[in-house]
Amino acid sequence: MNSYNCYSIQSSGEVNILSPLNRTGANEGASNTAQPSVSSQPVTSTARTANTQPSGLSSAPPGPTRVPAVANRVPPGPTRVPAPANRPPGPARPPASRPVGPTRTPGPVRGTPRPNTRPGTTPLAYKIRRVSALRRYCVPVTTVILILASLAVIGILIKVVLDNYYFFCTKSFKFIPLDKWCDGTQDCNGNEDELRCVQHVDYSNRSIVRLTESRSLVQLSSSGTWYYVCFDGFDATRAKAVCAQLGYSSNPTFTFVSATNGPFSTIYLDGSGGFTVTPTNGACSSGNIVSLSCITCGANHNKERIIGGQDTSIESSAWQVSLQYMGQHSCGGSILTPRIILSAAHCFQKNEQQVDRWRVQAGRSSLSYVFASQVDKIFVPTLYSLDGKLYDIAILKLKSDLTLSDSIQPVCLPGFDINLPNNTPLTVTGWGHTVEGGSSLASTLQKVSINLVSNDICNQEYFNQIQNTMMCAGRLSGGADTCQGDSGGPLVYLGDKSWEQVGVVSWGDGCGRPGKVGVYTKVSSFLSWIYSIMQAEL
Repeated sequence: MNSYNCYSIQSSGEVNILSPLNRTGANEGASNTAQPSVSSQPVTSTARTANTQPSGLSSAPPGPTRVPAVANRVPPGPTRVPAPANRPPGPARPPASRPVGPTRTPGPVRGTPRPNTRPGTTPLAYKIRRVSALRRYCVPVTTVILILASLAVIGILIKVVLDNYYFFCTKSFKFIPLDKWCDGTQDCNGNEDELRCVQHVDYSNRSIVRLTESRSLVQLSSSGTWYYVCFDGFDATRAKAVCAQLGYSSNPTFTFVSATNGPFSTIYLDGSGGFTVTPTNGACSSGNIVSLSCITCGANHNKERIIGGQDTSIESSAWQVSLQYMGQHSCGGSILTPRIILSAAHCFQKNEQQVDRWRVQAGRSSLSYVFASQVDKIFVPTLYSLDGKLYDIAILKLKSDLTLSDSIQPVCLPGFDINLPNNTPLTVTGWGHTVEGGSSLASTLQKVSINLVSNDICNQEYFNQIQNTMMCAGRLSGGADTCQGDSGGPLVYLGDKSWEQVGVVSWGDGCGRPGKVGVYTKVSSFLSWIYSIMQAEL
């Protein structure tokens, strides 16, 4: 069988069977084997026949005439036969010419944005688009925020101005001058302007429970007579019921004391939290009566501008509080329970009767006006007159309980029968002026030790203005006293185990003048009034 092959001959004389021309030819041959075409142009290489014999051999019958191979003709079979070793080299094939491609542009440095190379754009187009996005979104958003902030500031300023000069009636939707708020006359629909004001409570209110100064013995009132309570059958439930009549809700503690003098009684719970008092015939069967403590109070910290005083820590007078009107210290006060504050009635002047404008700051040695407690109600005696000095006592009820700690503790109230002798050492605290006529308050709580002065001696200087509901304390030589800003603060006495508040800072002639000692409201004269309000607001 005759066969032939076309080879690509390299200049070195070796056969390159994987030449790109052969691969291309093979591909073309694969697609054209079915219909081979004959080119009118001769191929560049010399045509050969498979049976060509060298000279000198016997002649054979002539074969069929070979049709010259066309340019696009490819070998019919996939197998290539190696060329004879003695085959003479053919003419060298010129290297195929390929069009030169575009030169590749190096990529950008790592970490930098790749420039946009699309037709019609410049390498900095991405920067232009970025700036446009900032202008499109950030500028409007910033403008809106600035406008809203400006409106908020304007609104706050308007509210501050209105709060300082007007009261807004929400029901009738109108403003009234501030001096008509809490003036005793209805100016808003539904008496709205007179609802959240200082309340005047009848001084004649009386409690049916009282405690003695010595040993804190319980006495109950029945048909106008006061009875000691027998320890027989007395328990924690009865103790809680008795303390509730005084306005205390904490867990009380009690013990027994031997009794010699009566009269005596027992108590029976009525099922609704109250109790009835039943007098006994003669002495208690156990011979013991009840000693009761309704609250842990008056912690004794033995650690003295008040005039002539010295800096002190709030932990040594943890019951001391600051009464603040519209963010400014106005008076002092003391903690009776986590929600009840004792102070002076004269702190709430005619134009400062609005309850919602008062705050109470507790637990701080230095004056602070942040996180102060809101006031819910303020009570003063009905008989108190703004122009007088009698019945100068007040109770504030907070909207929420104070959290008791080392710096926030209640002070004890004295027994109803307390009778302190002349010159008894007392202590008074406050943030008031440190000198008479001073222009600024003390930045740190002040304490000073003074002595009890009898009312008889005090009246010699104050021309008989001192009443039985008042008491005097100070130094007759002067130099130690309370002053403006100390009003409403506690005058305390160290009893057997704890501090008791015996007085409330009320008034005086100057500050620290010789012979002109301070005048205080006598707390023991108002115990029934205090207890009745505490019980009603429990």
